[in-house]
Amino acid sequence: MKVALVSSVAVAIVSISAGCGSNQGGGDARVMLSGQTYAVSSVNFTYEIGDDGYFRIEGDDAAHPEEDCLPGLSSGLALYGDLPSTITSLADLFGKELPFEFTGDGDDANVCFVGSNGLLGVETGTVRFGKVDGTKVEFSFSGNFTVYDGEGGQASSKVVATGDGVARIAAN
Repeated sequence: MKVALVSSVAVAIVSISAGCGSNQGGGDARVMLSGQTYAVSSVNFTYEIGDDGYFRIEGDDAAHPEEDCLPGLSSGLALYGDLPSTITSLADLFGKELPFEFTGDGDDANVCFVGSNGLLGVETGTVRFGKVDGTKVEFSFSGNFTVYDGEGGQASSKVVATGDGVARIAAN
């Protein structure tokens, strides 16, 4: 009887560990930009609820996870913005559409992929949150972006980019 109980506990621990391990790399997403689709891996969602609440969705360029899109700038996706005080739990995000921002500080981008010919900083854009559970959150986004060349120049016309995916909720 004790052997069966110990075996059951060991199987449960292995199952729980396997479930957690499969989630460590984050979720997946895709970004559509100028008729091209880019895959995003290791997508994570971090947040803070409260007076200075924020959200951040980040992921890597799946095709080039270790390459910079421009010298000194990592490839991938980074959407961040403020969480209103009405968001008191992650469940409150379901169905919400919130704006996201661009810092424009030169070493950051909302969207930047190897071969995308620059980094994209949002002019106007929103993230729409879908289903939220204990480990992941579904999201989609769209926006009008300015293309920067990484050397201080920018394109005169705006680019539309959209995307969707599932992000792993990172522990606070």
